[in-house]
Amino acid sequence: MRRDSILAIWGGGFVLAVMLYVIGPDRFIDVCLAVIDAIDAAFHNMLLALGAQTYGVVRAFAIAIYVVFAVLAVLASQRGHRGFGALVVVTAVFLMLVWRPYAVYAAPIGRWIAALALVVAGAVMMTQRLTVPPPRRNGPPPPYPPGGLR
Repeated sequence: MRRDSILAIWGGGFVLAVMLYVIGPDRFIDVCLAVIDAIDAAFHNMLLALGAQTYGVVRAFAIAIYVVFAVLAVLASQRGHRGFGALVVVTAVFLMLVWRPYAVYAAPIGRWIAALALVVAGAVMMTQRLTVPPPRRNGPPPPYPPGGLR
């Protein structure tokens, strides 16, 4: 065993002896459990505070990414890609997920998370469409029925 490890073990034993003397050997376990309870309570309070803030963050991101999606869909439509239909469908589904007719209660966070996932997927799809060249439509229309004679 290395000398550093042995010194660390002796140092830990010395620190434990000092803690036992200060706290009292008969109350050491109680103090350790109280410290664990305090750490647990602080962790739960932090999660509670983050949970309350998460609702606003998810809503803000969902609305902002929806605007990004809408702008990308309009740009894709202007460049000749399919984007208008996706804009209509995503808008309808987004509104069904988050809109409340009388606004007595806000939509649950699960619906906002689903709406956020929807608009992120739509924005990624529109971004992919904008990165490829638009389809060529200068030639004659394709034959009807497909594969038939002209």
